[in-house]
Amino acid sequence: MMKPIPKAIKANLGMPRAAWLAGLSTLLLASGIQAQDENAKQQLEEIVVVGSQIKGASITEALAVTVVSSEDIEIMGVDSGDELMALIPENGQNFFNEAENISGGVNSSRGDVGAFNLRNLGTGNTLVLLNGRRLVNNASYQTEEVGGSFIPVNTVNSQMLPVKGIERVEILRDGASAIYGADAVAGVVNTVLKNDFEGLNVSVKWTEYDNLPRNDQNLTLEWGQSFNGGRTNVGVFGNYYSRDRVRASDDPRWANADFSDRVPENSLWFGDSAWRNDSANSLGGQFDMQGASNEYGASAAGAVDSAGEFQVFPLGSPECQYQLNQYACANADNTPIYRSNLNEFRDIASELDRMSLFVNINHEFESGLESFTEILYYEASSNLRRHGSYPSPVKFEVGAQNYYNPLGPCGSPNRLPDSIIGTDVPCDGVTLLIDNIRFDEAPRIVDTDVDTYRFLQGFRGTVGEWDWESAVSISKATSNDVTHNRVSNTLMQEALNDPTPAAYNPFSMGIDNNIERARIDVYRKNETELKTFDVKFSNNNIYELPAGPVGVVGGLEWREESFVDDRDPRLDGTIQAVDLNGVTYPYISDVVNSSPSADSKGSRKVNSAFAEVQIPVFTGFDLQLAARWEDFSDVGSTTVGKAAFGWRLFEPVLLRGSWSEGYRVPNLVTVNEGFVARQNSRTDWACEYAKANGNDTLDVLDCVNSTQRVAEGSDQLVPEESTNTSIGFVVEPIEGLTITVDYWSIEKEGTIGLFGEENHMALDLLYRIQAGTANCAGETFNTAVVRDDPSADEAAVYTAAGICPAGTAVTVFDSYENLDTRTVEGHDIGVYYDLSTDFGEWSFSYNGSFLDTFEQKAGGAAAELIAAQKAGVLPLDIPVDGFADLVGRDGNQDEKHRAKLSWRMSEFGASLSAYKIGDFYQSSLTLADGTRYVIPSMTTYDATFDYRTDVMGTKTRFRLGVKNFTDERAPLADRYFGYFSDAHTDYGRYMYLDVRASF
Repeated sequence: MMKPIPKAIKANLGMPRAAWLAGLSTLLLASGIQAQDENAKQQLEEIVVVGSQIKGASITEALAVTVVSSEDIEIMGVDSGDELMALIPENGQNFFNEAENISGGVNSSRGDVGAFNLRNLGTGNTLVLLNGRRLVNNASYQTEEVGGSFIPVNTVNSQMLPVKGIERVEILRDGASAIYGADAVAGVVNTVLKNDFEGLNVSVKWTEYDNLPRNDQNLTLEWGQSFNGGRTNVGVFGNYYSRDRVRASDDPRWANADFSDRVPENSLWFGDSAWRNDSANSLGGQFDMQGASNEYGASAAGAVDSAGEFQVFPLGSPECQYQLNQYACANADNTPIYRSNLNEFRDIASELDRMSLFVNINHEFESGLESFTEILYYEASSNLRRHGSYPSPVKFEVGAQNYYNPLGPCGSPNRLPDSIIGTDVPCDGVTLLIDNIRFDEAPRIVDTDVDTYRFLQGFRGTVGEWDWESAVSISKATSNDVTHNRVSNTLMQEALNDPTPAAYNPFSMGIDNNIERARIDVYRKNETELKTFDVKFSNNNIYELPAGPVGVVGGLEWREESFVDDRDPRLDGTIQAVDLNGVTYPYISDVVNSSPSADSKGSRKVNSAFAEVQIPVFTGFDLQLAARWEDFSDVGSTTVGKAAFGWRLFEPVLLRGSWSEGYRVPNLVTVNEGFVARQNSRTDWACEYAKANGNDTLDVLDCVNSTQRVAEGSDQLVPEESTNTSIGFVVEPIEGLTITVDYWSIEKEGTIGLFGEENHMALDLLYRIQAGTANCAGETFNTAVVRDDPSADEAAVYTAAGICPAGTAVTVFDSYENLDTRTVEGHDIGVYYDLSTDFGEWSFSYNGSFLDTFEQKAGGAAAELIAAQKAGVLPLDIPVDGFADLVGRDGNQDEKHRAKLSWRMSEFGASLSAYKIGDFYQSSLTLADGTRYVIPSMTTYDATFDYRTDVMGTKTRFRLGVKNFTDERAPLADRYFGYFSDAHTDYGRYMYLDVRASF
């Protein structure tokens, strides 16, 4: 059952600094060694629980730990680590899910990947351990919004840890940097695998979905045997998992990227174009003769509009005005454009095969020395489909001599007759600019192969009354991501200039158009590596005080971590493209619709020393003091401390609390990443201000444009520092009933992030408002924003609005920096009740996690913007992105709940579970008056029924499970598939049969 090992709440007890704690612990350690009896040997087998490194420490009863047993996990019916973490109320959103990695494309961490995100504090703030030791990060990384834009983040891959074959998962819901080191800011997740296992278990699971043509298969093998009179034990735990892909076309809810018809008519958002998530870029392109002066009378003939534009439709469409060829027609750009349903080819989840293997070998020598060996291997292969690419930021031209150009040279078989285009189109042909098109002839296909191995060798023993343990490990994770059916900018422009029948034909609606000559495969290869060494000495009874024994542990650790991000030659500048304006790498790549990315790599070495003391101050009151010093080869050193207590006021009531310092070092990417340019659609607030105040009746200004953000790694970053506090109690009013309530707070300073493109443009607007129009030539405004020169018409609108003219924002230069304080506060409630009756064994558990505060404090330029709004200088409807109250915003729900009731009697068993995620709002849909679009809460229910029997002398358990048996579907959101997949799933009801045989 999901029971917490009582929590240690951190209260600032006026304790001395962490260095004093380390000194005290070391003194106790040294004096204890001198006083020890060399012949004494402790015979008790003690368990180390996450939160303390002292074996058998009684303080663990007062630590904020939730233990999820193997039985709990089996009842959950999950097949992957991300599914497991999604059902843990204290865990936040999984930003590494496949349904949301569309916008990042090749820059996303794709394949079989899941993230850890306790307290929703952000990926990278949770330390992940296996059997108490640090794990290697996932090979690939992606970006996550912190501050005003997106920064690189990485995580241990939750998918590489099996959900079967484990003993338990321990979740420390408290900061633990003083115990375990960097990154344990929001908490620690420790997976404990089965040890000294004997026997053979085989489990087969089959899953079918009500709403989808998908099924999953899961095979688990557990084998263990002892040798050498019980001194040697070998355990092997293997799992194989296979699933079908989930296509957007599998369900009408997702099949059309335009979700307008799902919005109720009485909604304030009914008719809002935000729901139209299809695209104006399609196989039916829009072409431009590049200006009214260049249309050569074709507009008078009706082939183009007055600006020289025409658009293409499938032959037979009602929009047709004239026929282009056997596949397509066109009109003079006088009807809505032919749009692309982006969900036609998209997958929500990939086709996947996964295999994991864990081997442990334990041996006790005759001397009492113990050897333990751990071997982990994981691999997964996935195949994912995505929509075709469209040209951005690089534009293309159809050469005047292109064989298929309808305004091509005289004598070309594809030039339209004069009756359609008129008689003045030059015989040399006309070059056409492609305003809109999408290379949607076939989906992009993404093959991702990932693997991880880990080898650990350790020894443990006893010297007198002291336990010691030491281990060395090496881990490596790799990812090979290959996208097929991408398009080269260079090869496409060459194909558009070709005068022969081998040219690319953009006028045929994707049929027989020679796209293959421009197609390419694009790869991304990633690698992370972790090497560790540790040694520690512990004694849970170094001194005997009147209230009990004093326990102590001290040790040293060393680790080296590294990463490699190897990009395709067409992305990293090895093969360069040049656009129509002469722009080249590093501002554009040679892959259509992909930003350039340089290869990057980095490494660091870390040395650590730590100490921990447990002191029974008086009867019923235990105190934990801990300190750690860590030195990083690239970002300096830090020292942190922790104090935690458990006070049993009287028998049924335990008061617990803690205070600790924590830190998260800049990840290797943010320190070592090279020059990176990213293209995103952004709102130019100077433009919006001019449009609103400059009488733009002719709609001269277009204020939402594709803007390039340029950033690079910084070696000036310093570790983020946090202070964690918590206070709570455990009450056991009657036998079998436990109630826990805990209040917690995390205040993190120096959060690493970016100021952000739109914030920079808001700052540029502020400077323009403050400057007025008196000296436009002498003002520089925000130099981070690079703009084109404005046209005369654009300049007039700006001047009328009272600010200096500005052209389109082309590039924003940003840099990773330590921003200001991020504060997260909340409380947890747990209720656990076990009852034995004549009608069987009953067990009930409830966990609720509530988010009370989540805010990113504004400082520096962000504070300047907010002050200007309060002073009435900057309009209030201009958002200061990322620096605000974040509770309830974009998946930061303020409550999550999980409850489970299970029953077991003789050979029968059953369970009923409920999971609720609270409501939140989608910020992008907020109306001008501040009204928020609230995504309602979602509750799902699961049930299992067990029957145990002997089959041919083999103990066998049959389990029938139903997930989401009320067939609840995710509420509507303005996202790729119509729901907020960082927080919700939308598969509806599914059932599984799980059969386990024990030999």
